[in-house]
This record gives sequence, C-alpha cells and structure tokens, in this order.
Amino acid sequence: MPIYEYSCPTCGYRFEKLQSMSATGADCPHCEQPAKRAISVFAAVSKGDSFASDMADLGGSPMPAPVGHSHGGFCGCGH
Repeated sequence: MPIYEYSCPTCGYRFEKLQSMSATGADCPHCEQPAKRAISVFAAVSKGDSFASDMADLGGSPMPAPVGHSHGGFCGCGH
C-alpha cells in the first residue's frame, strides 16, 4: 500500500496516511475535516558511474542489463 500525503484546507495541517490505491480520501487527524490529497514527489538515489566501483569494493558486481535492454538494468522501466 502506498503512503499518500494530505493537506487540510480548513486548518492547514499536512499529514501522511498509508492507504490502498482505491481509497477516496482521508479526514484530518487535527480538526477531523475532509483533507485533500497533496501532490508529492518521491526520493530517488542514483549511484551514477560510481556504482560499479562501489559494488567492487563490497566484493560484488552490478546486475547486467537484460538482453535487448539498452539503458541499464536499474532503470525501473520493467524491461
């Protein structure tokens, strides 16, 4: 289940809530009024060129890209 961010238009309180993707909303835990889902960004960390050397330092090796996959094995595109 994803964590959604909410903002209360009544009191301005911002909070997060773990909900199913089919959930329709949430009430503010501060004033108990309906809150609006806020647009949020996710954190992503890119290892860049140092990933291979970091893995070698740990005694491992980076995962190779799947056959027919031209942009690396860690892109998250599902290929």
